Amino acid sequence: MKPILTGVILAGLFGLTGCSQTAEQSASAGPNGGDLVAIKDGTAYSELLANADTGEVMVHTWDKDLKTRRPIESQPITVGSGDDSVELTPHPMETDPSGSCSRFYGEADWVRGGGIHSGWMHGGGTGDHRTFDWSRCWQGVQTHSHMWEEMRKHRGMRPGHMSGGQEHGPDHMGGRGER
Repeated sequence: MKPILTGVILAGLFGLTGCSQTAEQSASAGPNGGDLVAIKDGTAYSELLANADTGEVMVHTWDKDLKTRRPIESQPITVGSGDDSVELTPHPMETDPSGSCSRFYGEADWVRGGGIHSGWMHGGGTGDHRTFDWSRCWQGVQTHSHMWEEMRKHRGMRPGHMSGGQEHGPDHMGGRGER
């Protein structure tokens, strides 16, 4: 009986190891060190970055190679954890074609502190509701502070504060003026 029980336990351990390796592979870091979420039926990725100090959240979209930006529909993306959510508004890069976007940005108090470990994403061109682990997104912030500095001019803005392509301009302040 002991050899059978030992065999079952070992088989279970090997099965768990195999599952954890698969999960590890799907949780690789994006180009900015953030968490990756497969979108567009697996033909592209969104990369989530979150700033625990300010509550800012940013998503970049990438081709499957994780080197080339992949602009998607220029519609808000909703990111959340449990019942909390934040709408990330499109903030196109200069190279994004009209009507599409590869960078989305927003902020939420519930993100402050960095205690979130699982989340979900939907909307825009991401496809169906996706769940993922918030794990690497917090470290990506530390090494890419220039991205957050660029987005600071958009802090405090909510959907509807930008109109007709103005988000393309490098100095657009949403009518708020200099801080």
